[in-house]
Amino acid sequence: MAEERADCKRHKWIPLLGIDKERSVPTALFTCLRCGDLKVGTHTIKISRYRLDMGELPMNSIASINLMNEPSVNATASGLVITAAVGTNAEGIGAPLFMAANGNLNTASAVSSATTPCVALAMETGTGSKKVLLHGVLRLDAWNWTTGPGTNGLIYVSTTTGLLTQAQPSGTDEVIQPIGWALSDDCIYFTPSMMYLTHV
Repeated sequence: MAEERADCKRHKWIPLLGIDKERSVPTALFTCLRCGDLKVGTHTIKISRYRLDMGELPMNSIASINLMNEPSVNATASGLVITAAVGTNAEGIGAPLFMAANGNLNTASAVSSATTPCVALAMETGTGSKKVLLHGVLRLDAWNWTTGPGTNGLIYVSTTTGLLTQAQPSGTDEVIQPIGWALSDDCIYFTPSMMYLTHV
């Protein structure tokens, strides 16, 4: 059986790129050229055959990993949920969050690339150390999504801070970032794209 590689002692980080006004711009997601680890803001994510952790938090510090069909209870998720520092949360559960320069997750807005890309959804109200969804299915009974033809079920970060929308942003400098799609009127599959476009 192959052994797990030793931790990289000299990370050489480069940012992954997004698109802003038809030019490439760095995002808050980095990868190490030496070992392939990922980093969101200041937090390193290690993913391999043997481990999954963020920074110094091993897998048993992750709030929950539950894989199932659509949740049957309002404001619950099925997927990868962690505890993270939330700096602002304008809309509570289901709010899109982006990684701020200080490492906090703040409510995202598609008004500009300064408040995107969305990397998580809030799973608790308020700020501080809160549960967030990184990937998976979230149910919120207040939602009323459309599935299938027309929107194709796609969901984007809204230009209204802290909200999601199925109307693709279209104003100057506004960011088009698909973050998932509607499974039903009150459930979404959250799988945010780190590649996004901005209008000119």
